[in-house]
Amino acid sequence: MNAQHQEFDAIDRQAAQWVDRMNRPLHDAAVAAEFDRWIMQDPRHVESYARMQAMWQSGGLQHALEDAEAGGDFSLSHDAEAPGWAAQAWKQFAAFAAVALCLVVLVSIGARALVSESSYVAARGISREAVLPDGSKVRMSGGTRMNVRITPWSRDVALLSGEAFFDVAHEKLRTFSVDTGNSSVTVLGTAFDIDLVDRETRVVRVYRGLVSVDAGAGRRWRLPAGSGIEVGGDRVRSLGEVRGDHPGWIDGWFDADDTSVLQLVQRLNRGSGLPVVMADPGLGGLLVTGRFQTSDPEMVLEALAAIHDLQWRKEQARYVLSR
Repeated sequence: MNAQHQEFDAIDRQAAQWVDRMNRPLHDAAVAAEFDRWIMQDPRHVESYARMQAMWQSGGLQHALEDAEAGGDFSLSHDAEAPGWAAQAWKQFAAFAAVALCLVVLVSIGARALVSESSYVAARGISREAVLPDGSKVRMSGGTRMNVRITPWSRDVALLSGEAFFDVAHEKLRTFSVDTGNSSVTVLGTAFDIDLVDRETRVVRVYRGLVSVDAGAGRRWRLPAGSGIEVGGDRVRSLGEVRGDHPGWIDGWFDADDTSVLQLVQRLNRGSGLPVVMADPGLGGLLVTGRFQTSDPEMVLEALAAIHDLQWRKEQARYVLSR
């Protein structure tokens, strides 16, 4: 093997390792920054990364990495003796050649042309729709904050608070990942909703496509359209059937299925001009099931009072729910 061949082989191996790392559901800002430095060092890095990402999407690269970990020969050559999966994967590279060429041109322009970073905020009581640079649409409930980072090789969102409905533009090369702090959702193109209930609890509902939810420690779930999951600490609960093509909160409704009063009150507070407070924090643990019109908080409070024998009152700047 001549020196030039060795150099290209080394680049391919580095690119394969980076594809593996960047397709993991959770990675921090330091990893992203390290990747940015590597891919912008040399246009060949971009071209190799695009090819390896193509193979990853076909399943070929993941198969090769698993073979390597098992002690097999990790080879990405595409000669006549290559395994069937490798031959099939290499056929897909042609579809990514134009993408790779565009990335090489962008690298030559400079880092600023490669990365788009934005922050989005929806004030309490007001929902907001944002269109991301890749064409994906995000409907944010009141009190939602998120940071978005778009590059030619990745689409990453950090959801910091609140709830958001994502309608993701489908792409073959770049995945779309939402980091919620203690879990992550990764897709290629789909529609799903994420609700940050509290510091630990996340609720994910899928309305179109397929999502992967990773809560760390080897806990990972694949959710098809019409399903949902609630993850909080060590607790995991499968939700009932998810209906429609978007979450009810967009239309001013909340569908509860053995849902905590705390979660329902949080939903009210995201859209209400007056916040609802609980005189006894223990009320938040009570469970409710039904369809609540959150655009009318007083009607919801009347329903809660009837269900759990509670009472509520309206003060100057808030509603108070008590036993």
